This record gives sequence, structure tokens and C-alpha cells, in this order.
Amino acid sequence: MSTAGLLPDEAVSRSADSPCGSNRTKTACVSVLAALVLGVGVLCALAAGPLHAQCFIEWKIGIPCFDVSSLLVNQIKEWSTETCPGKSQRCLYSLVSVNAEDITATHTTPVMRFVDDITFNLSSPDPDSCDIQGRSVSQSWYAILDSGTNYLNMYNLMRGSGLSSSPSFTESTSDRLCTQFTSTRQKLPP
Repeated sequence: MSTAGLLPDEAVSRSADSPCGSNRTKTACVSVLAALVLGVGVLCALAAGPLHAQCFIEWKIGIPCFDVSSLLVNQIKEWSTETCPGKSQRCLYSLVSVNAEDITATHTTPVMRFVDDITFNLSSPDPDSCDIQGRSVSQSWYAILDSGTNYLNMYNLMRGSGLSSSPSFTESTSDRLCTQFTSTRQKLPP
């Protein structure tokens, strides 16, 4: 609405009719604007990582994929127990399926009982090595930050099975692909 051609009092009267014209509604408008700015700030912070608690990671290992699969499956089965040693997450794994190229499992967190879906896709660039693409995703639709749980779901299996200390072991991911990866990785022993 244009106020051109109005007397000064009429212009003030018309601006008071606008949604942010009175003192009371100015406070409300400032509050809405602050909430929008805060919301944009939170979204920008989250844009540094996935918008849902998950982890995508790649490993390269100097061991044949058949052996890698056996070690991971055995570790999942060993940690399928309901009893969690100490405050560890080395329990409550469940093997869903296994075939020549994929291992599918779930992990339930001991305290809150959140469930994450885990998939390992194995491919062999040559007979004596294995490329693994790992994925762990929270089943909870509202999960955004996970304190590195999805990374640890897979890393614990790699470490527990001994694969992380195998020849030519490399790990590749980032905070954009793996929720809270850097802060979680820094807390782990070398």
C-alpha cells in the first residue's frame, strides 16, 4: 500500500494498520523475525552434515572380500547378545541378511533403544583386496545429531573383527557424509 499523497497523520494511521505497526505487534514481528533468523542459523549449522543421523563411509582393505564378510558376520553374531559389557555398544547387533556382496544388520543402542540400519556393500577390485561401502542410518525419523553413533555402529565392528588393523586399511568419509564424524573420531584411541 502506498502512502504517497497522504497527509502525515494519515500515513501514520495507515502504518498502524499494518501487521507490524503498533508497539504490541512490533514486538511480535521482532520475535517472528528472530525465530526465522535462528531457524536459518540452525539449518546452516546442520548443512555442515547430513540432515538425518546417518553415516556413509568407505574402507579399503588388503584382504579378500570373502574373508572380510566372514569376519564382519562373525562379529555381528558375537555381539548379538543382550548383555553389554561396561558402558560399551558391543551388544544388541542383529544380522538381517548376508549374500556375496552385502551384509545387512541392525544395531540397537543399549540405553535409549534407538535402532539403526547397517549395510556393508563389498566389492573386490582384485582377489587380494576388498572395497567396503558402509552405511548406517537411524530408523528414528526425528534423529539429526547422534553423537557419532552411526559411525561407531560400523567402526566398532571393523575394530572388533580386527579388520581395522589389517594390511592396507584405509577409511574415507567426512562430516558431510557422516554425522559428527570428526568429533567422534578424535575421541577414539589411535
